[in-house]
Amino acid sequence: MAGDFKVGDWLVSPALNQISGAGRSVRVEPKAMQVLVHLAENPGVVNRDQLIAAVWPDVFVSDDVLPGCVSALRKAFNDNARNPQIIGTIHKGGYRLLLPIEWTNGHQAAKSMQPVPAPLESVPRFSRRSAITVLSLLVMFCLAFIAWISSRPRYDSIAVLPFVNAANDPDSAYLSDGIAEGVINGLSEIQALKVMAWTTVSRYRNPKADVRSLGRDLGVKSVLTGRLLRQEDRVVVQVELVDVNRGSQLWGQQYDRRIADILSLQEQLSQDIGTKLRIRLTGNQQKKIRRRYSASPEGYQLYLKGRFFWNLRSREGLLRAIDLFQQAIKVDPRYAVAYAGLADCYNLLDDWGKMPARDSFPKARAAAEKALALDDSLAEAHTSLAMVRQSYDWDWVAAEQEFKRAIDLDPNYPTAHQWYGMFLASLHRFPEAEAEVKRGEQLDPLSPIITMAVGEVYAWERRYDDAIVQFRKALDLNPLFAGAYGNLSSAYQQKKMYPEAVKALVQEWTLMGEGTFAASLEATYSRSGYLAMLRAELSHFLRQRELGRWSEPIGIAGGFAVLGDTANALKWLEKGYEEHSSSMQYLAVTPDFDGLRSTPQFQYWVDVLGLPASGEPALKISTLRRPR
Repeated sequence: MAGDFKVGDWLVSPALNQISGAGRSVRVEPKAMQVLVHLAENPGVVNRDQLIAAVWPDVFVSDDVLPGCVSALRKAFNDNARNPQIIGTIHKGGYRLLLPIEWTNGHQAAKSMQPVPAPLESVPRFSRRSAITVLSLLVMFCLAFIAWISSRPRYDSIAVLPFVNAANDPDSAYLSDGIAEGVINGLSEIQALKVMAWTTVSRYRNPKADVRSLGRDLGVKSVLTGRLLRQEDRVVVQVELVDVNRGSQLWGQQYDRRIADILSLQEQLSQDIGTKLRIRLTGNQQKKIRRRYSASPEGYQLYLKGRFFWNLRSREGLLRAIDLFQQAIKVDPRYAVAYAGLADCYNLLDDWGKMPARDSFPKARAAAEKALALDDSLAEAHTSLAMVRQSYDWDWVAAEQEFKRAIDLDPNYPTAHQWYGMFLASLHRFPEAEAEVKRGEQLDPLSPIITMAVGEVYAWERRYDDAIVQFRKALDLNPLFAGAYGNLSSAYQQKKMYPEAVKALVQEWTLMGEGTFAASLEATYSRSGYLAMLRAELSHFLRQRELGRWSEPIGIAGGFAVLGDTANALKWLEKGYEEHSSSMQYLAVTPDFDGLRSTPQFQYWVDVLGLPASGEPALKISTLRRPR
């Protein structure tokens, strides 16, 4: 038990579980005293998990136990939770003592002894001529070795093209695509190798394409092609690895496996390719590749289909993906990547699926934590949890830690770079944000989602011309991408290019299945102007809420802000906070609020979230303010 100490003018006696001051003494429960002692022994913010682990090791406690102990301590100190003077609460973070600690029994660390260097013993002496000769030979050998190493081509990047379905059998199409995508996922575990994402290479399906030209377009040094032939319950796969610069074959191999052994085939392919590229796989990387293929073949196929629907970024696609991931988990309850996929679906439901954040993010957290419990080395799961920390908890420190962990585990995961870049932009860290989203774009250059993310970062920097180029590029990749039209409309609005903004907005609503409403917006603009059209769209959102259909409150707040209705804008900002809207994280950068940014009421919400205020420098992880 720690000795007595003072918190300001209050004397704390842990042995007696007693707090004395202001002419009185109060005894507290032993666990409450342990909480206080731990705070005293650990200056600064102590998060909830650390406190619970220290005071209740190996015991499950409900969420109200720790706050109950803090409440008892505040009562003993005559402290006020709303205006604390002794114990401060860090929103979604933990607690800290606000007064200096003075130990009364000599709590002081002993000074460490400096080691005394041992005396140098005498060493043999060589002649100067012998030393020069040996050194010259060593230098010559090193130069020759370096020249030999430098002359060997380095293969640090690869594109795995969709395998050709040799028999053109529709029932085998899922195999040819699934094996290629599985190999990509496996190779992505190798940190020294840049691997082009499946969504990019899946567009290159011409078996007669010039591999060298294609490789140069993708910016890789090697390309893997393959042909697949299904013969009843067996599959024959022929692969060829090509040097892009020389056009020569680096390696070729034929594999004959049972269809039931597809997962082991993908694992073998990934390891063989790494060896032929002269990349030495560590034992840990081999284990990670093996774990990725641990699911049953049926579970794996369900997972691949789930990721396909997740990438559509629509309510219907996300709900379909949730069903597929849940089926994969039912087939293999220990399939970690399926839980990560499930978490990613719930992470996007409030934005793309029109579902309240409180109904989706707790499920995302549970799925991400389950994935990490099964496999803590899974980059997808750390990325999923980072999104929960960012979008729902508004815990910027924890979010950044998870993003960094994910990228450290898999530098080739495009979504981690995309989401981390958008997170950095929300904190005004634009140079870092651009580097991350562009890295994601390099890994997956044909992804309309990541291409759009680059444009969103530009828009938050108020670089609207560059943003428009990116949004148009995203639409070139997917002309049916409603979200890109919405962002394009907003960029045109900021440039006061209203005809172009209306045209893009009408396209967005039409692609979302609201053709009649889209036509009415266009008619309103023609008849009464742009602001009238914005009012009509805003009225539509409000009407949806009245009918019990969820509409994003921060979008509504932004609409009122653009129309100059400050009171209603602030009212809906408060609703966004109460509903834990994921869009709250972008308050410091969203252009719609530029007209409110200098007002104290708006700055209040920015400060509550711990975001950088207008004119403040970017927030680094060491200086991040946790939300209140």
